[in-house]
Amino acid sequence: MWSQFRTATNILFPRPPHQLINLKIFSRFLHFKLNNTFSSQSDVDSFLPWLQSKSGYQISSLLSIKNSIYGNSLFASKYIHAGDCILKVPFTVHLTSNNLLPEVNSLLPDHVGHVARLAIVVLIEQIKGQESEWAPYISCLPKPGELHSAIFWSEEELEMVRPSVLYEETIELKAQLEKEYLALRPALDQFPNLFKDIKYEDFMHAFALVASRAWGSCKEVSLIPFADFLNHDGASREILLSDKDKQISEVIADRDYAPGKQILVRYGNFANFELLLGFGFALSCNKYEQVQIRMNVSQHDPLHTMKLELLHKHTVPIVTNTSTLDSCTKSFIIKLVLLNDFYVYKSNPYVKLC
Repeated sequence: MWSQFRTATNILFPRPPHQLINLKIFSRFLHFKLNNTFSSQSDVDSFLPWLQSKSGYQISSLLSIKNSIYGNSLFASKYIHAGDCILKVPFTVHLTSNNLLPEVNSLLPDHVGHVARLAIVVLIEQIKGQESEWAPYISCLPKPGELHSAIFWSEEELEMVRPSVLYEETIELKAQLEKEYLALRPALDQFPNLFKDIKYEDFMHAFALVASRAWGSCKEVSLIPFADFLNHDGASREILLSDKDKQISEVIADRDYAPGKQILVRYGNFANFELLLGFGFALSCNKYEQVQIRMNVSQHDPLHTMKLELLHKHTVPIVTNTSTLDSCTKSFIIKLVLLNDFYVYKSNPYVKLC
C-alpha cells in the first residue's frame, strides 16, 4: 500500500530568491479566491449512485456530498471513529492517461507528461457531453471561470505578489503550458471531429483541473471520483492510500467525526506558494510554509569543486539546473514561522529538489 498526494502542478522549476508575501494582508484578497464550485443538486444526487453502480462497490456509507464555502465537499453522515475506513474507490473507476484513445495517444510527443495527457482525456469526455460514460462525474467538475489557481489570475492580481516565488513560478508555468499545448496541437489536429473547437484556454482549464484534483503516485496521476471532493487541511494526518493488491484507493479516519462534520485530508506538505499555484488558496497558519533561496555555483569558478564538496559535506545534495550551461543551482529551504506578527526564520537541514 502506498500513499497518494494531490499533484499540484507536477511541474517544478528552479526557484529564484524571493520576498515573502504578508499573508495577513494578502488573505483579504484570498478571501475572494475561494473555490466556490457548486454542482447542481440533481448532479450531486445522481453522482454517488452512478459511481457505485459503475464500480460495483459501496464507495461509502459514512459520507455525503454537500456544499461548503469551498464548493462540493464531503461530510460525515454518521458518527465516524478514528481508524474507520471512510471511503473506498476501486482502480476501475480511476480516470488516468490510460483512458486516452490509443489513436490519439500514439501521436503525442514522448515528452508530453501524464497531467497533459489526462487533461486531453477530460477534454474528450467534456466534448462527448451526456454521451460520455463519465458524464455524471464530468458534470460535477468546476467549469471555466471557477478555478482560482494562480495561472488564472489577472496581471493586476499577479502584480500584488511581485516579486515572489509565486509570481516567478506562475509566469514559468504559463509559459510551459503554452509550449505543451503547441507540442500536442499537431496531434489534436489529426482529429478535427473531436478537437476542432478546442482552444488553448480549454486545454489550460483542463490541465488545471487535473493538476488541482488528481492524485499522484511515482508513476501516474489519477482523477479519483468522490475522493477528489475532499478538501485540504495541512494539519490532518488523513491521506489517500492505494492498495495495489486490492486495487482500491481508500481513506482511513485519523480522528472521530460527529455527523455533519466536514472530512479534511492532507493533500501533501505544501507551502503556501504551492497551494496558490496549484489550488488557488493559502493557509494563514501553514506548518509547511518555507522560503527557498537559490545559490549558483558557476562551473567556471576556480573554487567550483571545493564549493560543491563543502555543500555536500554539509548534507546539501548536488542539484544541477539543466536550464543553464553555466551554473549548478542549489535550492535551500528555510522554514518560516509567524510569531506575534513577526517572521522568524529557522534553518532547515534538507533541500527541496527542483
